[in-house]
Amino acid sequence: MFSIRSAADGTRRALSSAIVVLTISSLLSLGHYLGDWYDVLAGGGTPKLHDWVALAGMLWLLVVAATVRRLMRVHRDLAETAQTATEAFHDAASSAQGWVWRIDTDYRYTYSNPAVEAMLGYRPDQIIGNRSIDLFFLPEDQAAIRTEVNASRVSNGWQNRESRMLHRDGSIRHVRSSATAVHDRDGRLIAYQGSTADITAEYIARTAAEAATAHQTGMRDRTVRALRDPAALQILFQPIHDLHTGRIAGYEALSRFAGTPYRTPDVWFAEAWQAGLGIDLELHAITLAVRQLELMPPTAYLSVNAAPQTILDDRFAALLTGLGPDAARIVVEVTEHAAVADYDTLAAAVQRLRRTGVRFAVDDTGAGYASMQHVLRLRPDVIKLDRGIVAGIDLDVARQALATAMVTFAASLGMSVVGEGIETAGELAALTQAGVRNGQGYFLGRPAPLTPAYENAA
Repeated sequence: MFSIRSAADGTRRALSSAIVVLTISSLLSLGHYLGDWYDVLAGGGTPKLHDWVALAGMLWLLVVAATVRRLMRVHRDLAETAQTATEAFHDAASSAQGWVWRIDTDYRYTYSNPAVEAMLGYRPDQIIGNRSIDLFFLPEDQAAIRTEVNASRVSNGWQNRESRMLHRDGSIRHVRSSATAVHDRDGRLIAYQGSTADITAEYIARTAAEAATAHQTGMRDRTVRALRDPAALQILFQPIHDLHTGRIAGYEALSRFAGTPYRTPDVWFAEAWQAGLGIDLELHAITLAVRQLELMPPTAYLSVNAAPQTILDDRFAALLTGLGPDAARIVVEVTEHAAVADYDTLAAAVQRLRRTGVRFAVDDTGAGYASMQHVLRLRPDVIKLDRGIVAGIDLDVARQALATAMVTFAASLGMSVVGEGIETAGELAALTQAGVRNGQGYFLGRPAPLTPAYENAA
């Protein structure tokens, strides 16, 4: 709009000059022509050729007068059009939802519509005359803003430039601005006019999405390194004892990950599932564990953890089948990384794998509804009592009654019971009294690497 107004002003100035020149020249010509005819009439002489030309010139002045009149009308119309355009712009700028502004070449505001108050907390009259860079931009951003604005002198403005602005209350707003350079009729830069939109919500959403993507990429990269680096994952084995004889009945394979800072296995596996590599990491850990079967006593079994999704994967079945007779030494503990959507499909897969000799256990039984669903729907060979039941069982008759009931329940269905997390002699005695056959925990043995010395532990 300001460019249109400038162009209209230039045209009006040109018309004014033309009107003045034509009017003065017409009056001078008229005076000259009248003077010639006065001499003819007063002297009683005969008009000559140039006198008749002068008479014709006076008639031509009527055409000039009509032209001047038309030019004056055009001049008036241009003035009215420019005023209408100015009023229309201010009306539109005042009602626009975005912030519309104008700054001079010193970056001082010369115009602002009311939207600036909703966006940055200032009324238009409070920013007029202030330098935009000093008023709104963060100190650490001002040098870069000046460089960008100076560069716009060459490019005649900028489009969709994102930046940070300070609200009057001290908070930061993220904005997107576009501006056009305004020049006078001689081509000199006189101002910038533009608009600014608040994109704080958009910026926050975009930043969150970028952070989520980066987090997802980081999780995937860490999991891939754990899958490829032989030193990234170590398998430790915690002994599972026969609580009546004290002999080792089996071992549970437990994953330990290298890396700084240290992160617990549950964090590693949770990230792997989020990155879409949960099955791959579980299969990798199970593969490393079963390779050490030969280091165990021949009568000991190996307990490995697998989520329902892993159990349904064809690679898991191929791994167990490849063990041949040793598959009968494997107990698969069903863990809970996600809710089971189709128990019928999972139960069918469990039955197929049982044909290889593999047995199944439900981990963390008693910790929640899901574990009991596993017991009822999958009919495992082993029930593992959760640490929440074992902890302090020697001091809690309710826990003792629950453990006894679980043993009775398991025996009625041909299942055995393992107590997890045994850490005191009292807990061991209480579980033994309740009829729990096998148990594991720090009191009986901590997780450790397998060595050939274990061959004599049976």
